[in-house]
Amino acid sequence: MKAWVWKGANRIELETDYPDPVAKPGWVVLKVRSAGVCSTDVAIISGKFDAGSPPAVLGHEICGEVVEVGADVTATRTGERVVVETSVACGFCPKCRSGNKHLCKDAGEIGFPPFDGGYAEYVAVPQGCVRRMPESMTDDQGAILEASICPFGRIYREGLKVGSTVLVQGAGVAGLAFIQSVRLQGARKVIVAARNPHRLEQAKKFGADVAVNVREEDLVARVLEETGGEGVDLSIDAAGAASTLDMAVKACAKGGKVILYGIPPDDAPVPFPVKDMIFRQITVGGGTNNELAWAPLMELVAAGRFNIADMVTHSFEFSELPAAVDLVGRHPDDLIKAVLHLNV
Repeated sequence: MKAWVWKGANRIELETDYPDPVAKPGWVVLKVRSAGVCSTDVAIISGKFDAGSPPAVLGHEICGEVVEVGADVTATRTGERVVVETSVACGFCPKCRSGNKHLCKDAGEIGFPPFDGGYAEYVAVPQGCVRRMPESMTDDQGAILEASICPFGRIYREGLKVGSTVLVQGAGVAGLAFIQSVRLQGARKVIVAARNPHRLEQAKKFGADVAVNVREEDLVARVLEETGGEGVDLSIDAAGAASTLDMAVKACAKGGKVILYGIPPDDAPVPFPVKDMIFRQITVGGGTNNELAWAPLMELVAAGRFNIADMVTHSFEFSELPAAVDLVGRHPDDLIKAVLHLNV
């Protein structure tokens, strides 16, 4: 089959005779229909993010059609159109049994070595990693569902008191997903903060009430103004800079919560406002995958209540992956998500 193979820093090559995946017991083979091009993949390709050793087929945002099932596969049939929930784990430990298989000590992920991903004509995944798509969802919506599942899944797990105030720092894909997620949980006011005016306007279209350009305004002062001097009940850092982590805590109300989602560079010094956290009793937690959130999110997308369709701003043919990687690396203002089309 054809596959784009990551060979090392800034090296990704199209191979026309890459080995076809095998449907071993408990696994299925998908014909990839659409794959999201994630900024994490771009960072891996450029050598800025350590995700194991090449060679490997990247791509962890996948929509495909089941074309082969292995022995012992009972819940999936050929011909079904599915999205891939990427966590691969043992399935038996307490973490797996509690819906937290991404925390399993043996966990891995489709699209990260040693598991090949969706930048290929076909991909093999465990049957427990496929989620049947509603008919009304498009292939592209399915392909980028993974980009929203972590923010949505964190809020789904966290819960939110109706009428809460929320700050989201960052207006990229994660930020837009967080904005919609807290809206669905009953947030009264959602404040978004970023440095790019275009993305701030974009965030308002996805449900933010207040947009703060941190180049022009003091974020904490504006948050206090918008919340009657209290700070927000929930403060989300979807940007992952040292300054945004500090602001996330400072903008939070006494007894409030902070969710850390954006990942700062490994070599960036990250100040941690410990005194603020202690004396104002602020709870800080990280956010990542949630396997229990996939079905609810797909239902919301199918019902038109969670807007993923407008996140797909650019599409590329299979042969154009290097151009897609270049675009995502440059991240122009009009980009939210790019997808790669295969076998369609």
